Amino acid sequence: MNQIFSKFNLYDQIGYLLVGSIALMLAYVDFSVFNVSFPNFNLTNLPLWVVVAYFLGHVIQAVANILIREKKEDFDESEKEILDLARKYFSTEKGTDGEVWNLCYMLASAKDVSGQIQSFNAYYSLYRGWFIVFAVESLLIAAFTLYSFNLPKIVFLLISSITAILFYRRLKRFYVYLRSKVLQTFIIVRILEKDSGK
Repeated sequence: MNQIFSKFNLYDQIGYLLVGSIALMLAYVDFSVFNVSFPNFNLTNLPLWVVVAYFLGHVIQAVANILIREKKEDFDESEKEILDLARKYFSTEKGTDGEVWNLCYMLASAKDVSGQIQSFNAYYSLYRGWFIVFAVESLLIAAFTLYSFNLPKIVFLLISSITAILFYRRLKRFYVYLRSKVLQTFIIVRILEKDSGK
């Protein structure tokens, strides 16, 4: 049982909560703008809202897993050289680049002394969730703007769309950081094992 909780990633749990919280706040603003009643936030019901935000964060990340697929076969030449070394290391000569990268990721995660892989993955997940939230928000505002056009809605649409684009760029950047760090960690592990005579 302790092994399960030792793998419980605090970064991920906070990420679910933050994604769900932003989604709830936007829903609250949307309901206010369109004069629809929304349950109040107060200290009495705060624990309930924390649970709702956490659950909503999980739902949003599940949607993100379906909608956002990273290309795990799109590696540059230097990355492919490392993956070729990894194929020999893991004795998976017929493995695709994506499969070999997954093995590198598991090894690097186990050897992640600095915590960078864990934090890059958490940031990637956080920005991916926020991108989904603001992309959906932009679509909803665009639909409402077509239904009843006014300047505040246009401004809100622009802000939401720009925010979605910025978060998309951030999620892509952190995926690149994560991918590079995984491959670098694999190289370091391999060098250390060679030096220790394994």
